[in-house]
Amino acid sequence: MSVVVEQYNSEWPQQFQSIKSELETYLKDIEYLSIEHVGSTSVPGLAAKPIIDIDIIVTRGNLQPTIDALIANGKFDYLGELGIVDRHVFKDPNQSTRHNIYVCVDGVAQTRNHLGLRDTLRRDSELRDEYARVKLDLAAKNTNIIDYLEAKSVIIQKILRASGTLTKPELAAIEKANLKGERLGAIQTPRLLLREFETKDIDSYYELESNPENARYQDWPPRTKDEARQLVLENIRNHNAVPRTVFELAVDHTGHFIGRVGAKLTPTSYDKLPGEMTLKHVTHANLCFSFLPSAQGQGFATEAMKAFIAVLTKGTRGAKDGGKWELEIECDPRNTGSVRLAERLGFERHSLTKEKWESKGEWVDSLVFRKVVGDVVLGSRHARRVSKGESGMDRFNKQIVD
Repeated sequence: MSVVVEQYNSEWPQQFQSIKSELETYLKDIEYLSIEHVGSTSVPGLAAKPIIDIDIIVTRGNLQPTIDALIANGKFDYLGELGIVDRHVFKDPNQSTRHNIYVCVDGVAQTRNHLGLRDTLRRDSELRDEYARVKLDLAAKNTNIIDYLEAKSVIIQKILRASGTLTKPELAAIEKANLKGERLGAIQTPRLLLREFETKDIDSYYELESNPENARYQDWPPRTKDEARQLVLENIRNHNAVPRTVFELAVDHTGHFIGRVGAKLTPTSYDKLPGEMTLKHVTHANLCFSFLPSAQGQGFATEAMKAFIAVLTKGTRGAKDGGKWELEIECDPRNTGSVRLAERLGFERHSLTKEKWESKGEWVDSLVFRKVVGDVVLGSRHARRVSKGESGMDRFNKQIVD
């Protein structure tokens, strides 16, 4: 989904004040230092994404009470630090004005980053206009949010150096944090867009996961709305995990959510693949996919999985001396849609285990497909074997009619 950047809107400061008043109510018993309007919407004359960014600045001693108050009083979703130390992220599930809420520890680099960027752009019109040109240009190219953040890194560094509020090591850390890392950004196919999850996907995710037909081959009954929300939040937290072992992407068609694809990785030490004598670095990936009944029978699952596998096995850390991927799809053999999809993707039948696990009061068979691909490996520098285990990610191949 492309980033939208708009010319400065004089209503943004008023929108901030309205949100600030609500936050003050939720934090009436908390000793916070200040509530600050930050980000591009806080700079008069600056083009910006129409999303209000807000920092609640606290001492370290009042960090946890502030987090607790926002959860209890505001009913906000807490996303954790998302890879940025001392910057705690919240989402208001009922927001009428789009906004981001951050609880930031006073004096730390990330807090000085937000304030230094804002204050420098407010006083330096040349830097402000240069920054606006960069953002508008990226938006005009239909840049997705993850690539957008990385592409802005050069101008962000220029602004922060001009602010004089950060040391060279701190600037380097911020530059690193703005890199894509193991986030996948957006994957475009002829008909589909595969992208990282956002909180706006909660309703669509619930539609997918609450469908009884879709839950037929799952280990759990149809999801509740709260369960769906928690799973989306977990996916968002996984974006910034290093090493990242769980990937799950939303799949859009003509701007509408139609399903999801994913993989759970098991980094290994050097190992032998079947039929090979030499040791090579191998990463195992349990693949998973799930699509709305209305999207089935149109080839979307095949198209999405081919694109996802291609990007996943390309890796995000570069080549590692001949390492390979061992991809696996495990499904109930009665799930003929998943069986056909695995075969279309070029997977071979590896094993059939009768009555492998108990699910919903019956013993279920396990049919495993495998495929070895690639020379590139994600997480290759982690030379340790992790036990495979099972989780919901290992077995969420639903009924697929592709």
